[in-house]
Amino acid sequence: MFTSIVFSKDRALQLDLTLNSIKSRIPCTRYEYPIHRIDVLYTTSKEHENSYETLIKEHQDVNFVRQSASIFRDIKKLVDTSLDEYVCFFTDDDIVYRDLSLTQEDIDLAFENQVSCISLRLGKNTVMRDYGDGVLRQDALPEQVGSLGNLLVWNRTSIPVGGYWAYPLSVDAHIFQKHKLLRFCNELCVLENHYSNLGVPRAKYAWKQTPNEFEAKLQMYFFDLPALMACPEYSCVVNSPNNRVQNQIKNRNGDNYSYVALDLKDEYEEGKRLSLESIDFEQIVCPHQELDILQGI
Repeated sequence: MFTSIVFSKDRALQLDLTLNSIKSRIPCTRYEYPIHRIDVLYTTSKEHENSYETLIKEHQDVNFVRQSASIFRDIKKLVDTSLDEYVCFFTDDDIVYRDLSLTQEDIDLAFENQVSCISLRLGKNTVMRDYGDGVLRQDALPEQVGSLGNLLVWNRTSIPVGGYWAYPLSVDAHIFQKHKLLRFCNELCVLENHYSNLGVPRAKYAWKQTPNEFEAKLQMYFFDLPALMACPEYSCVVNSPNNRVQNQIKNRNGDNYSYVALDLKDEYEEGKRLSLESIDFEQIVCPHQELDILQGI
């Protein structure tokens, strides 16, 4: 149904959980569908090299690609070489916590009816939002919601900008059409090259080489996309922000369950693994919700 592209840095233990959740709870990624590709675009600091070497050996069915000097060109190549019509981005602190019940027909029908994306992190259960102060506040479904097959559909332009329900261009469990995404990637590569060669001081203009920067630059296509968004009836992906491994965006993390990336690396190198079955997913009410991922380790 779609190619999965997972962004990762210095989180072998969490990435292992992400990959196992994708494989076990998204039908098209299970082993009886060998044509489906899961890509991991990763970078590591020196301290995390060994853990990623182990991870790559344990997930030989996954295509690991080390990030080059240009993450924009890396993403473009992965999208361009996908054999699927659709691409879904994930980050390494995403967890597919519920079986994805969508069929190929559901996804085809949605994009035939001009949706901008299918969000796997949204659903009737995701009615809260953290607005940056650590307090969850109401962020319910739009008042007018329709349906297409097994999907909920709404007009994102009828909602104030800034909420999950009006934000299509996310790299956090959103499915896109490959051909549209490839056009965006081609244009972003041209722009990145332009801004990287404007002269001294180069750092003033050069784009940062992070998934956060890629998502930020995607926002220039906000008005190019159709007004409709779609999601399953209930979300099947949650992001658990237990730590932060980049300094570009000061995302809130570790308010309730703070786990330092280096400490998790040590756990991984000792042979410990996170268990999908041991984590409590009973009360998922927000796409970004801290969970005690070390339950049952």
